[in-house]
Amino acid sequence: MCAASSAIAADQLGVVGSVQTGALMVGVQYQQDNGVRVGLGYGRLLPVFEDSAAAADVSYLMPLPPQLQGYVQPYYGFGLGMALALPARGVRVGLYPNVLAGVNFANATAFTPFVEASAGPGIAFGSVSGLQLSFGLRAGINYRLP
Repeated sequence: MCAASSAIAADQLGVVGSVQTGALMVGVQYQQDNGVRVGLGYGRLLPVFEDSAAAADVSYLMPLPPQLQGYVQPYYGFGLGMALALPARGVRVGLYPNVLAGVNFANATAFTPFVEASAGPGIAFGSVSGLQLSFGLRAGINYRLP
């Protein structure tokens, strides 16, 4: 899930929605000023939404120089996501080591919208095991803590 930049000088809480290879998730995240982000999510497995999944992730984010007069803050990083799927055909555990890139949209308020893309190997264990190239898209809004 398994997004935000360390360029904003304060810890942040956020809500996110994401589409990963095989799942649609919603969640929360906490990001420290040093660029470390942790997140928790819950979602439904695609394509039929009959099965559920819980996910957690940790990422390290590094800012790039601000763009468009400081209103756009690009970043990149890497992360590790883990998901527990409870489909009708048996329990699965998945790992998602990934690289990521995203953009924060700065404004004069404490709220910062963002979008992010990630890619990496998806590794599944359990009733269905395997390895595949996986992708993710994530969007949400962070609140800068006082």
